[in-house]
Amino acid sequence: MNKMKAAVVAAAVLAGIGLSAAPASAGDIDVPSQCSNNQFGGTFLCGGDYGGGATYFTFRDGTSEIFVIGTDHAVWTRWTTGSSGKLSSWTSMGGYFTSKVEITRQTLGGAFTITARGSDYNQMWSRDRDQNGNWNGWHKF
Repeated sequence: MNKMKAAVVAAAVLAGIGLSAAPASAGDIDVPSQCSNNQFGGTFLCGGDYGGGATYFTFRDGTSEIFVIGTDHAVWTRWTTGSSGKLSSWTSMGGYFTSKVEITRQTLGGAFTITARGSDYNQMWSRDRDQNGNWNGWHKF
């Protein structure tokens, strides 16, 4: 009987050690929330690595453009059309991203670069917009 009690105690001690060495539970993971924007509308990821969720670029003519990570993890954008304040449709820029979009380069002529972290081992990806409004494809930053 003493051997049985000793085995039960040993198993309990080992189980306790196993629990204390277990990885973080799902409740400890930084899970993003969903947000929206009063001016631009839409639903996008925010919180954690997504920060406030939205990144803005304002052109010299007053046009504002928003970049967000959608609930599908792609980059989405929408913009106002000059001083009228009318909104374009949401446009997907593709990809699968795990962080907020950032403006990482801009010029006085209206060219700029957006960058976000991809799902491929934290690799940063970018797209460049030239001063005429043309975008290139995604490339590693």
